Amino acid sequence: MRKAILSIAAAAVALASILAIPPSASYADTDTVPSGTLRNVAGIVTHRDGRVVQVGTAFFVAVPSAVFPGRSFVYLVTAHHNLLDDAGKPRAGLLLTLEDAKTGAMREEPLPPENRWVLDPNEEKADVAAVPFTPQNASIAPIPLGSMLGSDDPLARPETGAQVYYLTAATVGVKQHRFEALARFGHVSVAAPADTEVIGAGLQQLSYLDGGGAPGFSSGAPVFVSAGLRFALWGILEANTSLNTDPVFSGLAGVLPARYVADTVKAMGAVQDKALRGAKLPE
Repeated sequence: MRKAILSIAAAAVALASILAIPPSASYADTDTVPSGTLRNVAGIVTHRDGRVVQVGTAFFVAVPSAVFPGRSFVYLVTAHHNLLDDAGKPRAGLLLTLEDAKTGAMREEPLPPENRWVLDPNEEKADVAAVPFTPQNASIAPIPLGSMLGSDDPLARPETGAQVYYLTAATVGVKQHRFEALARFGHVSVAAPADTEVIGAGLQQLSYLDGGGAPGFSSGAPVFVSAGLRFALWGILEANTSLNTDPVFSGLAGVLPARYVADTVKAMGAVQDKALRGAKLPE
């Protein structure tokens, strides 16, 4: 199965991508975005004619290690179609925009080629891709695996009208570029996933939120839903559904359920744990 299992090269970097991740916090104020979640996201860009071109959004996820308690693997996740061009071929020259933890300045790091990313092990056509990626000295706050909604979680199908928000990462400024995490609020429109044709990604099982006028670089953005004190990852934004011709979903934005993300990163974590058994964690 294509890319369902990490390559030996990817498993070899597992030690470099294990971090101590503190427990996630709960937030009571649903009218604002928890400050910690603003460090979940990063921007995917490329350079063209001397300009920075926004391609999409990616976010970080932490999966607890079964071998080293208290430590987690860190993965970068995005919509798979962000890694492909309009012809469905791998894009070249993709970069990740981050905020440097020491200087606060924006910086760019090259992304691994598309063939190094791992797809959903159960549904390879699901529009999700992930890769081990731990940028050094970057200001990031990965989403804990326990904050993702599975299909059996009541929040996985929130009530119509429930508040949600999604985060995107943008490069702003002309002469001096600056990293900005942008938050947009919306409400659940269709909670139960439905078959949807996504341009460049094929048939997907998507839920929907209002506010479908999102710019293209929102593709791959993490979408959160709140219930009382709890915030959880509802899914990945599919900004490409703005091209959907079905009038039923006109003006809405599709969301790929979080279970696809969870299945992908859990499978990666299991493989990396297996590769690490018997190894010693560096001090």
